[in-house]
Amino acid sequence: MEIRRAIPGDEKGIAFVQVESWRTTYKGIIDDDHLYRMRAEDREDMWMNIIQKPMEKSFLYVACINQQIIGFCSGGPNRSGRFPYETELYAIYLLHEYQRRSIGTSLIRHLAQTQYDFGYRTMLAWVLKDNPSKAAYEKLGGIKLGEENIQIGEQLLTEEALGFDLAKLLQL
Repeated sequence: MEIRRAIPGDEKGIAFVQVESWRTTYKGIIDDDHLYRMRAEDREDMWMNIIQKPMEKSFLYVACINQQIIGFCSGGPNRSGRFPYETELYAIYLLHEYQRRSIGTSLIRHLAQTQYDFGYRTMLAWVLKDNPSKAAYEKLGGIKLGEENIQIGEQLLTEEALGFDLAKLLQL
């Protein structure tokens, strides 16, 4: 497996992973109608723009096996400022068949190392309260800071804010 910065041309694989991961991870949490209306093609332009014109000090990494994108993570400066954490894990998704193999942990640590190297010491992540992968964030040292409601499709769901000390995360 290889982890590398996303490059132009990766947007199709990233969009595919995002949609497929939502469909498997959030089945039973987010309405099936919403999940199956999602189309990777609708997200490719967004990811292409993120790759070609990234926000300052934001990063997008992909995990590949045999040059096929099987997962990705992105992060950068804390967007909300709601909690006093410098950076934020914006997204992390893996195809279902590659979950629970420490690939997600490797992606998060790769991002955390980059953020740490830029002088940042803390990271925030928003996770759906009912996300079955939430335990993985807690295992990496994520501490619950609070929660808020978020609208996805027609549903009102609860997200939890988890805070990380990057030095501790990188030592695990």
